[in-house]
Amino acid sequence: MQPRRSPHIRIISPSGRFDPNLLLTRLAELEKEFHVSYHKLDVDPSWPFTAGSFSARLTQLSEALLAPDVDIILSARGGYGASDLLPHLPWNELKHARPKMLIGFSDISALHSALYTKLDWPCLHGPMPGTELWQKNDPRDVECLIELMKGSTKSVEIPVEALNQPLPLPIEGWSYGGCLAVLTNLIGTTYFPKTLWGSILFLEDIGEHPARIIRFINQWSQSQALLGVKAIVLGRFAGCEIKDMMDEDGLRAEISRRLSLPVFATNHFGHCAPNWPLPIGLPIQIKDGSLRWNLPPSAR
Repeated sequence: MQPRRSPHIRIISPSGRFDPNLLLTRLAELEKEFHVSYHKLDVDPSWPFTAGSFSARLTQLSEALLAPDVDIILSARGGYGASDLLPHLPWNELKHARPKMLIGFSDISALHSALYTKLDWPCLHGPMPGTELWQKNDPRDVECLIELMKGSTKSVEIPVEALNQPLPLPIEGWSYGGCLAVLTNLIGTTYFPKTLWGSILFLEDIGEHPARIIRFINQWSQSQALLGVKAIVLGRFAGCEIKDMMDEDGLRAEISRRLSLPVFATNHFGHCAPNWPLPIGLPIQIKDGSLRWNLPPSAR
């Protein structure tokens, strides 16, 4: 009997720039557990906000999605630029490709939404190795991610607090979410689900004015994107405070006040550390003060 091969992880950089030395350190750590492949992109001097040119980023992402030997795609970091690529991905070819788990957060939420909506590929909102947040405060979120990438089906649990209603009976649904600003910009496009009926949403953001956050929430509500949603879990809204006017807890309380569906809060995911992995497109449950999910064997 041949030993089971190590999962092949392809590192990509479809969005913003990052410290290459920082990434190389993390790659050395990952190579102890996985077969890792990564091709560094050349910086595009004409556009200082992305890790490489449009064509280079598109080629890198497309090749990773289509590669038959790649098991998992891990984004180096977020930032800006992922939504540039969406109309140009080889969607017809991808319909016949082997599904792959794309991992990341922030700007990568655009890719998560598109891959789930277009192809029904599950994805993971989770830590990225090209950021300062990787194992910054508590290594358990990255340790959990590594176990998931190895194929662990153990339940992942994070504590949640009910904000606007008494803690209800268990709520079960399918998961969807990520960075609020990024996903809001996809509403009305073919990269956003036609319906979120039966879902449990998880949302987070960074560096937005509190009034802009409420504007985003209004867009979801007024477009009827929230129709049939069972619950919303709010993660961190880091840097969304206004001194002496609105803090993060106050902002989450205001969101919950404006919505009639159950709203929960946690500090365990977002642009923060820890940033515990959460799925897009998989069953998820809120029970006994915890958000719970597990990776089915077929999802990896």
